[in-house]
Amino acid sequence: MERLEHPLPDAAAWIRFFAERADKVPILKHTKRRLEELRPAAETLNAHVLSQVVLQDPLLTLRLMVTLQKRRPPDLRTRELTTIDRILLMLGIRAFYAECDRMALVEEELADLPDELTMLLRLIARLRRAARFAREWALLRRDIEVSEVVVAALLHDITEVLMWLYAPRLMSLLIRLRRTYPAIPLEQLQRKVFNATEVEIRNGLIDALELPEILKKLLDDHLLENPRTRTVWLATRLARHLAHGWNDPRIPADLDAIQELVHVNREILLKQLGAPEEAMARLLGPAGETTPPTQTSGEAAAAVSADASKPTGPDAPSGGE
Repeated sequence: MERLEHPLPDAAAWIRFFAERADKVPILKHTKRRLEELRPAAETLNAHVLSQVVLQDPLLTLRLMVTLQKRRPPDLRTRELTTIDRILLMLGIRAFYAECDRMALVEEELADLPDELTMLLRLIARLRRAARFAREWALLRRDIEVSEVVVAALLHDITEVLMWLYAPRLMSLLIRLRRTYPAIPLEQLQRKVFNATEVEIRNGLIDALELPEILKKLLDDHLLENPRTRTVWLATRLARHLAHGWNDPRIPADLDAIQELVHVNREILLKQLGAPEEAMARLLGPAGETTPPTQTSGEAAAAVSADASKPTGPDAPSGGE
């Protein structure tokens, strides 16, 4: 697998580079193992069962979406296939497993860079957690298409995932700069290291790969008045903050905004999130307050985004979330 030691000149160059490789990205070893366990029953497998495995791996999710588009004639391509279940049905289970046989493994590709591999695996674990939150809250909201929200949360930081794969030393440099200069906005550091921001690359990649149009809307942090977009944003944000533990000072504001989104009291929300007892006691307050916040949805979103430019920690280079 090709690795870049130096940044490409601009966002367009990064988009071309990733687009040329998107249908060949490696997948997680755990994903491959789980798919092999299901292979004997491939002829009778329900697409939904397979989709739950795919949606544990942002790289396989991306690869599958791109593979289907590339296999269809240009005049038959559509940007409306938004769920993995439907993509599997269109591709076919047998063709899917044939594609799996050609997939390399992330752990093998980065075996010589254990620190970078660890960072990537942590990032993917965080994205899986965000996708789980997004699913739970979308169900509570009775979202029109829960799977779209899940895919958006899983792919929210796909640029960062691809950078760890193809430019791991540049990502390590970004981490070091983030630690050294925590007051500098993340976008400035990204431009210094990559000559582009991760959001610019991600949005351009969605278009270049002809991925569902709805992804750009669900991933647009400027559209937080849309409850579907806010679901993705809050799920991603909470997962990022929880990566630093339940003591992260931004978690109370996150909880306020989530309560406003899904209309549950804090005690129930914390139980759903699996908060430990110590965190439950602290976040419920001395009186065990469980009343939902009185903010409007706009006020809750504004409160959460007030610290969006603050550093989020050395192992979370996508800050601003």
